[in-house]
Amino acid sequence: MGLPEFYTPKFIMRSRTNDSLRINDIWTFKSVKSNKRYIVEVEGFDKEFYGIKFYWKGVEKSMNRYSLLTNDFEPRRIIRSCIEIMLNYYSKNNLASFGFIASADLEKDIIGKIIKPEEGSRRFQFYQRILISWFGQKTFYHYSDKNKFFYLLINRFQLDNQTLQIEEIIDKINDIYIGDFLFE
Repeated sequence: MGLPEFYTPKFIMRSRTNDSLRINDIWTFKSVKSNKRYIVEVEGFDKEFYGIKFYWKGVEKSMNRYSLLTNDFEPRRIIRSCIEIMLNYYSKNNLASFGFIASADLEKDIIGKIIKPEEGSRRFQFYQRILISWFGQKTFYHYSDKNKFFYLLINRFQLDNQTLQIEEIIDKINDIYIGDFLFE
């Protein structure tokens, strides 16, 4: 089986959050299959760490926009498009590290199914499989917290040279998203 096709992402804009000095880049791509436009937010943090978040544009005003399912049955292409964005950042900065939070699926994980913490959400399991197969272990150290649905790809060069530490990333995320997540 070959690599899944992807939709070509397009860079839209950059903004800076004054209170935390985070850089937010907005990307977009359109599904040829469903004709839906997706928004990808890339939050840049200290020490070349980028958080990736995405959602369907049709739910951008919803507080649950990261959890809602589109039922378009094309997650591989969508994640692959996000990976293309990650590769763009890595090609410009080979010290880049990345992180995802795999939101629980409201329709299945919360309402109709009990989540087993040792397994993580369906999205978490899917992200983990595709990221391990795509990136392997040579360039990035894969760190995950299945209870919090959190997945990190930490640049091995930075980790080996102790210029970036897992605890540092977790502390920064806890500071910024206090009340939303708490990683231990």
